[in-house]
Amino acid sequence: MPLIPFARQSKKAGYSGERLKNLFLRPSDEQTPLIGRSGLKAAFSLTGAVRAIVDQNGTGFAVSGGAVYKIASGVATNVGTVDDAPTQMAVSATEVAIVANGKYYICDGTTTTEYTTGAVTNPVGVAFIDGYFVVAGTSGGRGDAITVSGLDDGTTFDALDFAFAENSPDDIVSIIEDHNELWLFGSSTVEVWYNAGASGFPFARSQGRTLERGCTANTASKEDNGVFWIGADLRAYRSGGSTPQVISTREVEEVIEAGSLDTSFIADIRGHKFFVVRFKDQPAQAYDLTTQLWCEFSTGIGEGPWIGCCSGRVGSAFYVGTSSGVIATLDKDTYQDLGAYIEAEAVSVPISEADYVTINKVHMNIEAGDVNAQGEVMLQVSKDGRTWGVERWRKLGKLGQFWRRVVWHSLGTGRRMQIRVRITDPVGRDIYGLTYE
Repeated sequence: MPLIPFARQSKKAGYSGERLKNLFLRPSDEQTPLIGRSGLKAAFSLTGAVRAIVDQNGTGFAVSGGAVYKIASGVATNVGTVDDAPTQMAVSATEVAIVANGKYYICDGTTTTEYTTGAVTNPVGVAFIDGYFVVAGTSGGRGDAITVSGLDDGTTFDALDFAFAENSPDDIVSIIEDHNELWLFGSSTVEVWYNAGASGFPFARSQGRTLERGCTANTASKEDNGVFWIGADLRAYRSGGSTPQVISTREVEEVIEAGSLDTSFIADIRGHKFFVVRFKDQPAQAYDLTTQLWCEFSTGIGEGPWIGCCSGRVGSAFYVGTSSGVIATLDKDTYQDLGAYIEAEAVSVPISEADYVTINKVHMNIEAGDVNAQGEVMLQVSKDGRTWGVERWRKLGKLGQFWRRVVWHSLGTGRRMQIRVRITDPVGRDIYGLTYE
């Protein structure tokens, strides 16, 4: 009984048409299982779309709907307001710096106040390194300027302490601190700077560390000893010394080109970490750092976006901020996103032969029982990868039955056969393999 070469990643724009939505591959010595994405479970309800979450010595700070919240002892307390716009935050031991809508703010844990940033106006990003807040923005009509705050004081800036990212005349769109270096993301290039210890302005550009691939605004993230971003050419990149490494497939790039790009962030789901590329109008594309394969995350039935839009670890807790104003945890035993459906879908790679293929029976092993619900799984067959046959629904198991073999009969004949399975009920959906005869 052959094992169907089931989906490994999402490549729906290409010939294979394989797809994983709200499922991802987990390497195994036996049949490679597909793991269901954890659902979002509400932790804090705030005021609007959550823009950013950061940790300061075990205390969380978040920006939501233009309000700044301090998260401590299981309570979210409003500690000020900022403009409601894409937001970047950075923290020192005593201050939280916030950049939103071209403005710079400092929160001291009790109040939030706007400050000017010396020679730099219209800030676009902020990072903290070696006791300094570094702000990127505009100076003298140029959009590639950076300035530094006073040492251990994010409220003061010397008008003479600034510099320009001069390797290329492109504007800075984002800034990140990684491994005690500053990454200045321009629209055409990326420069890496370090603390050279000079008097006045302490930072300098690292020679030979200019990357000839710029960044799309709000898409830079860091994780797993690397920096990730979406380039101006709409490819996904990971840092690799002085040469950026393309991590997107051509199929993923076509999806990025067609969508309305929103932002990116890191998600930690069931032991896998993902670089999540979020769109406003379609499912997110998620790059699995463990397998180096892509899948998709969405909320609801159909092709809508994932409501997750930012993330942050506070102490040992990992949180996802949502577009609905809720800060949530990712819970493997929660099969909805804040009460909304999670549609799990897997499309196999094509089964093709020179002669015809006949599939008389398909067996699917799934861990899907749930003490609170009994769900169903749907299977369809396609002979061309575009049109799909009748929906064939099967029960997933009785209450409390956590291992189930589901069987379908008489699935047809063709030169190119492809199988799609889908689960929408709020039950487990880890799939441990399909075989056919």
